Amino acid sequence: MTDFSSSTDDLSGDSSGDLSKRLSSVASSSAARATASPPNILVVDDTPDNLRLFMKVLSAQGYLVRPANDGQRAITAAQLDPPDLILLDVKMPGMDGYEVCKRLKADENTRDIPVMFLTVLDEASDVVKGFALGGVDYVTKPVRPEELLARINNQLQLRSLQQQLVEQESFLRSIYNNAEASISVLDVIGEGQFRIVEVNETALRMSGLARDKIEGMDLSALLPEHIIQDHHQACVELGLPVTHEEPVDINGETIWWLSTHTPLFNEKGEIHRIIGTGVNITERKQAELQLARKTQELSQTLNTLKATQGSLIRAAKMAALGNLVAGVAHEINTPVGTAITSASTLESATQSILKDLQTGELKRSVFEGYLEVAAECSHLILNNLTRAGELVQSFKQVAVDQTSLKARTFNLKEYIQEIVTNLTPTIKQTPHRIVISGSHNILLHSYPGALSQVMTNLIMNSLSHAYPNLAGDGDDSEALPYPAGTLHIAVHQQPGEIIVQYSDDGCGIPLVNQHRIFEPFFTTARKLGGSGLGLHLIYNLVTQTLQGSINVSSVPGTGTTFTLFLPNRIAEKVPD
Repeated sequence: MTDFSSSTDDLSGDSSGDLSKRLSSVASSSAARATASPPNILVVDDTPDNLRLFMKVLSAQGYLVRPANDGQRAITAAQLDPPDLILLDVKMPGMDGYEVCKRLKADENTRDIPVMFLTVLDEASDVVKGFALGGVDYVTKPVRPEELLARINNQLQLRSLQQQLVEQESFLRSIYNNAEASISVLDVIGEGQFRIVEVNETALRMSGLARDKIEGMDLSALLPEHIIQDHHQACVELGLPVTHEEPVDINGETIWWLSTHTPLFNEKGEIHRIIGTGVNITERKQAELQLARKTQELSQTLNTLKATQGSLIRAAKMAALGNLVAGVAHEINTPVGTAITSASTLESATQSILKDLQTGELKRSVFEGYLEVAAECSHLILNNLTRAGELVQSFKQVAVDQTSLKARTFNLKEYIQEIVTNLTPTIKQTPHRIVISGSHNILLHSYPGALSQVMTNLIMNSLSHAYPNLAGDGDDSEALPYPAGTLHIAVHQQPGEIIVQYSDDGCGIPLVNQHRIFEPFFTTARKLGGSGLGLHLIYNLVTQTLQGSINVSSVPGTGTTFTLFLPNRIAEKVPD
C-alpha cells in the first residue's frame, strides 16, 4: 500500500490549514482554463487520504476529477467513460498499477488514454517498466503540487495536440480519398521506373483495379512510356514538377487526362518519392474544341460581314457620286440646251441672210435685224456656255476630291459652297433651301474629298428623312405637316480646331434611336430602301479620315444638329 504521508514529506511541518493555503496559492497562480468541457482526470489510489488530496488539488485547477480506489474499478471507469488522463498508483492490493496499465493498453477503447504513474517506487527498473508498459510519465512521491500540476498540464496539452492531429489526419484523409483528382504516391525504383505505393479512392475508381492490385504495381502498366520518360527527366533529373495533357486509354475509353508529378526530397536533398495527380479534363477539352469551332465560325461570319460592309460602303460612295453626276448632268442640260437653241437660231438667220445676199434682194432693214439676232444669240451662247463651264469645273473638283484621298489646303466656306452647288439640281426638286454662314477666311488643310462625302451625306440624309411628308414615302398616314425647311451650315474657327455645324429644322430623331444612329446597318427606313450606312460612313470619315469627332443633338419635332470638330491641319497618312 502506498503511504501518501511519505509522499508529502516535503510538506512536513505544514498543518492541514497551511497545506490548503499553499494549494490555493498554486491554484490561483496557475492560468485559468476557459474551456467549455474541462479535462477529465481519473485518479487511481487505494489510500482515501491521497484521493481526497489529489481531488482537492486538481479540482482547484478546474479539472473534472473522478476517483477509483482499486485497479478493477479504474479499468471499468475508463471503459465506461474514457478520461483525458489517468493518474495511476503502482502499489495496490489485488491488481497493481502495472497490470492496470497493461490491460488498458490492450483494450482498443482505452489504449490511447495517457497514463501517468504516481508512486513511491523510484528504482530505475520500476521507472523503465512503467514506460515500457505504455506510461507517458513516471512521478515519484513525495511530489510538489506545482510540479505535479505542470506535468499534468503538459500531458493534457500533448493529449489535445494528439487529438487535433488525429482529427486533422482524418480530415485530410477524407479530402485525399474524396478528391476529384486521382492521387498516387510513387517510389523511384530505377531509371524511368516508378512503383505505386499508395492511391486514393478516385484513382482506384479510374483504374478499375482493387487496391491490393494497384498498390505495388509498376507505373508503366497504366501510363504510356513517353509520359513516364518525361516524368523521369523532369522529376528525377531536374527535380521539377512535370505536367502532361493528352488523350489516354483507361478501361477501353479514351479520355483527356491532365497529370502532374511532383518530386519529394528527403533531408539529404535526394528525391525519394513522387506525388502524382491526375484529372479527367475530357469535358473541358470538348468545351474548348466546341468553343474553337464557334470562334472560327464567328470569325468567318465577321470577315463576311466586314467584306459586305466594305462593299456596301463602296456602293454607297459610288451611288453618291452617281447621284452627283446625274444631278450635274441635268443642271448642265439647261445652259447647254439654251446655247444650242441660240446657235440654231443664229445658223438659220445666217442662212436666210446669205440667200438674200446671193439673189441681190438683201435689204438694209433685214440686215440690221439679222445683226440684232446675231448679237442676242451670241450673248446667250456665251453666257450659257460660261455657266456650263463653271458647273463642269465645280463638278470636276468635287468629283476628283471624292475619288481620291489627297490632302490640300482650301477655303472651307468656298468649298462647302461648291458642294452645295453640285447638289443644286437635287435641292431644286424640293421646297427646301440651304444657308451657309461663317467667315470667308477659314483655311483648312485636310482631305476635301472626305469632307465632300460627309456634307453630301448629311444634306441627302435631311432631304430623305427630316421632312417625311415631302420625301415621297407614299405613306400619308405617317406624313407630318412639315413646310419648306431650312438646312443651315455654319463654320467658325477656334484655337486648334475648326467647327462645322450642320442643322435642319425637320422632324428630329427619336430619343430611343439617338445613341444608335452611327451603328452600321441601323435604319428606320429599311422598307424605303435605306441601308443604314449613311451616318455610319459619316462617322468613320470624320473620326478616321478627317481625324476629328462628331456629335449629334436632336429634339423630336424641332430638328437635328450635327457638330463636326476638325483639326486645323490634318496629320497626313497613306490611305489604306
